[in-house]
Amino acid sequence: MAEKNRSTDKRDALFRTLVHNVVTPLLGSTVAVAYATGRWDLSALGTGLAITGTLALFWKLDRTFLYPRLERIPQDWLRMETELFVSVAGHLLGALLALVACGHIFGFAVEPRTSWMLLVGIVLVAPILHGAEMALGYYCQLGEKERLEQELRALAAQAELKALKAQINPHFLFNTLNTIAQLIHTDPIRAEATVERLAELFRYVLAGSERGQVELGEEMAFVEGYLEIERARFGERLRVTREVAPQALDVPVPGLILQPLVENAVKHGRSDDGSIDIAIRVESTGDEVIIAVADRGPGMPPAHRIGSGPGHGLRSVDERLRTTYGSEHGLEIRSNSPRGTVVTIKIPANGEV
Repeated sequence: MAEKNRSTDKRDALFRTLVHNVVTPLLGSTVAVAYATGRWDLSALGTGLAITGTLALFWKLDRTFLYPRLERIPQDWLRMETELFVSVAGHLLGALLALVACGHIFGFAVEPRTSWMLLVGIVLVAPILHGAEMALGYYCQLGEKERLEQELRALAAQAELKALKAQINPHFLFNTLNTIAQLIHTDPIRAEATVERLAELFRYVLAGSERGQVELGEEMAFVEGYLEIERARFGERLRVTREVAPQALDVPVPGLILQPLVENAVKHGRSDDGSIDIAIRVESTGDEVIIAVADRGPGMPPAHRIGSGPGHGLRSVDERLRTTYGSEHGLEIRSNSPRGTVVTIKIPANGEV
């Protein structure tokens, strides 16, 4: 099929070349010369052939020697205008030389008369056709270049998202295995149950890394599994409240986007008595879904910035959100009243990237 398409493209290119470079200038110049001289004989045909051959020669010289140098002009509009000007000047000069030579050969005078204006118009048709073809080619090249750039940007964004997601998975694995290691000595039965829960979470992680985006309801279920693992460690000290808008559960979100926020709240949200109070709120505003994870810990320092600490969970989530939805969709961190921290993300309700 591809070979057939290439053969068709070659035939089309050959046909365009014959029409633009041979048929159109030959017929036009022959008729124009015959009209100007009043000689409808072989002299008009011979002059038409000479003009056509000269125009083709000048066009070939232009494409061989001048065109590569014009490619160095950085401005596209200036390069195209220069090419068109040179093409028009070359065609007029070539036609004039051929006309003068044939005038001496066939014995007709070449004088500035209105009747010769037809020939000038015919000669100018060729560079106009070449210019139109050149502009069309430039437009096609520009479209192809933009398409390739879009594909490269998409591939780069996809690679970046995978790299950022790969940072989260080992981070989560390390903390979970640390919890299991502590339970092995204190509560082997609970440690075994936690390992089974961890296996279920791994299956979700592997599936999520392939799909890219998942429904928010699936992410919430994954977070619940993670919290069950943490409860095996903290017991009743870990208290979680949830306020979830049901209509938001079907909204697509990047996979593994919520667990780092909850993990950060568990890690930094411990109060003075050792308890950990976390609130997860999901609300739908129509245009977007707002997800907030709040804790009652000591809170972030006033000058804290995302990525300034040793951890990379929040930074990875922030970068993934900005890469997926744009710079205006990064993490928002603020103080919780009377103490603690609130981390908020906003996801477009339609899930469009």
